[in-house]
Amino acid sequence: MKRPLFQSHIAAAILAVLTAGSVLLTACSGGGNSADTTASPSGGTAETAETGITLPASHLPTDVKFDGSDFTFLITGNTENNWRKNDFLAEEQNGEILNDARFLRNQAVEERFGVNIKTIEQYGSAKGAGSGFQLITKSVLAADSAYDAGMVAGYDVCNLACAGYLYDFNSLPYLDLENEWWDQKANADMTIKGRMFFTTGDISTADNDATCCIIFNKKLVGDFKLDNPYELVDSGAWTFDAMTAMGKPVSADLDGNGTFDKNDRFGSIVWDDSIMAAVNGSLIKCGTVNADGEIELTLYSERLINIIDKYTAYVYDKSLSYTYQRVSYDITDPVNMFSNDQALFFMQMLDLTSYFRDMQTDFGILPYPKYDEKQTSYGHTIGSWHSTFLCVPAVIESADMTGIVLEALAAESLDKVTPAYYDKTLIGKYFRDEESVAMLDIILSTRVYDLGWYYQLGLYNDEILYLVYEFDTDFASRYAKHETKALEDVKRINTTFAENVG
Repeated sequence: MKRPLFQSHIAAAILAVLTAGSVLLTACSGGGNSADTTASPSGGTAETAETGITLPASHLPTDVKFDGSDFTFLITGNTENNWRKNDFLAEEQNGEILNDARFLRNQAVEERFGVNIKTIEQYGSAKGAGSGFQLITKSVLAADSAYDAGMVAGYDVCNLACAGYLYDFNSLPYLDLENEWWDQKANADMTIKGRMFFTTGDISTADNDATCCIIFNKKLVGDFKLDNPYELVDSGAWTFDAMTAMGKPVSADLDGNGTFDKNDRFGSIVWDDSIMAAVNGSLIKCGTVNADGEIELTLYSERLINIIDKYTAYVYDKSLSYTYQRVSYDITDPVNMFSNDQALFFMQMLDLTSYFRDMQTDFGILPYPKYDEKQTSYGHTIGSWHSTFLCVPAVIESADMTGIVLEALAAESLDKVTPAYYDKTLIGKYFRDEESVAMLDIILSTRVYDLGWYYQLGLYNDEILYLVYEFDTDFASRYAKHETKALEDVKRINTTFAENVG
């Protein structure tokens, strides 16, 4: 089976952010990579047969050892329910496929380069000044080289990048983002003025888990003689209107009390953040990097208002949609409801599939629907709150070691971790049909890295969610209120990155 292309893939201002949780650092400046110790890259020929590391010839040196040095990852992220994602913790083989693949990957790199891979987990929720931002800021200011790399929440890495507290991946020796084990879509969507401060690829599966998708109940499709959603996807007719039409006949007041609640059946169970997925699914981005390598505000349009109208008409109808977070952030009830055939669709993230491993009724997975049939491609959000990206602090012990180890880990992951995650975990454990495999390919190959959400331009990431929180439909007023701030954010980011180029 073909592997999808989804993986081919700044002290006053600081204190202000730490105490007030400022969205974007007011004095983003400075930075770079001047405080680390490094040597220029050396050549060499990779001996694939000996090392087992699948790297191109001459890419990594064969005669380098780091004498048992610790290579420490800071693992952070915003938490919700049981969301904890550590892509590098695998202390021993235990028979669990993904753990064992990570263990073997780590072991190969540790033995070849004489390092010990370690992780420090520190989870904490905040909009741009969470644990990842605070810990890396502290480390860089102290110049203590506490972390060699980090997996840090999307909001935090943006503030760290703007502050100058992250290393530009394009300046790391030995690391080449053009290699297939780095996500080429991430390169295209997140490089500003030629600089790339955070990324992802085969080295991580956390980004996959945070990708939005739709799960559907096959029994209900049959019971109500609905169109086959897989055929709708194949024909290009899988649109938001089509999904809405399918959900309407399924909804029912099962207990007959005249009130729709967790005891009834719905067209969809809805996650608040799915409105952001609906926007990106319509190929609209809050922030886009243009041909000049600058970020620009690209959110507002007639198309945006139209998709919000479609979304709110369906999701705000409490007889059609169960917007569960408006009742409780506990996911237990909605999971039980879907398992009990009380919803045709569940609009959430790919990680949700793990909850349904033992579900009696067959279920499948679908891409986020298109805006209309004229749309030629799908688009899939990586949830902003749950996103984590690979980054490197501006102050590290050795740029050589960091570049080599990260490149080697990513390359090993392509052959070991990705197959274990994709072929044997997702498909082997959770999905039960070949059609879902094709859907997964579509979802993971059409992901959208929206810097407008991550950089929180104009706080639109919040404002669009506030619509759902308040069951409001007037995004035009919210947009106008924050447009000046958003444009100031754009100017600040572009200026900061341009000043730091070179």
